[in-house]
Amino acid sequence: MKRFLLITVVSVSLANAISWSQLKSWGNKTVEPDVKYNIETEGYNVRVYEFTPISDPGSTCIMTFTNEKMGMFCFNKSKEAIRKEIK
Repeated sequence: MKRFLLITVVSVSLANAISWSQLKSWGNKTVEPDVKYNIETEGYNVRVYEFTPISDPGSTCIMTFTNEKMGMFCFNKSKEAIRKEIK
């Protein structure tokens, strides 16, 4: 009985350590941003990440994060930017 209780406690502890969102994204590919930087602003910690979407290599997306909000904007790359990537 003690062994069963110990196994149950350990199992519940492990289940709590692994969140549902981690389990759902277990096999997802991780993409590193092309560029990441901070923008100096008063009162906000603005972090910016620029990346190329896997599904559309001709585009660039920019994501901004503060302590309160998140935003994203995507646009087509210029022909010069595409040429630089090919080299």
